[in-house]
Amino acid sequence: MRSMKLVDIIDRLSDTGASRLTSISSPDPKGFTMRKSSFAALALIGSVALVGAAVTPAMADDEPTPKTATIEIVGGALSITSGSSFALLGTAGAAAAPGTTVSGIAAGITVTDDRAGTTGWTSSVSMADFTAGTGVATEISVEGAGFYTPGTATQTANLGTSSVAVGTVQFGTTGGAFVQQTATNVSGNNESTWSADLSVPIPANTLAGTYTSTITHSVTTA
Repeated sequence: MRSMKLVDIIDRLSDTGASRLTSISSPDPKGFTMRKSSFAALALIGSVALVGAAVTPAMADDEPTPKTATIEIVGGALSITSGSSFALLGTAGAAAAPGTTVSGIAAGITVTDDRAGTTGWTSSVSMADFTAGTGVATEISVEGAGFYTPGTATQTANLGTSSVAVGTVQFGTTGGAFVQQTATNVSGNNESTWSADLSVPIPANTLAGTYTSTITHSVTTA
């Protein structure tokens, strides 16, 4: 005997169920018996369809060895740059004179931390005495007198974060470079920019001439 298809089974069950329900129903001149039988047949067909669906579940077949995808983040360098050279002038932009104090602004000092890590950094500054070169014997010393005052650092948006603390530098008090900014709580790439006010007193015996000093900014891992 050939196997019966699900459609044939449903047809037979619906015919059988409908005839049985019709036979046990009382006659109704208004046709309620036929409607009741039809509803029963439809319910029976739906039940059989659900049973057929339940006994034939979809089978999933996963690969035996799933693959992995990786991303390697490579850190960069820690660096510092500064703006252009600048002149120190007297009050209200007047020329420097012996016995006065001159000042200027070191602008655009920027630490760029592309290490993509969590280690902090420290920025320092050093400054040489002012010399006039050939023919002028006097110097303008910054030791114990020159002040370099960094401003609050501004962080570049859309990067990582850091907490940058500012310091005040008085050159020559302990020798060497002086810390001007310290970054802690670093998270990811970060960049901080600031300016610094510089003031230097001119000795009363200073000779006329053009005096030059070298300011060096540096940054190291904290």
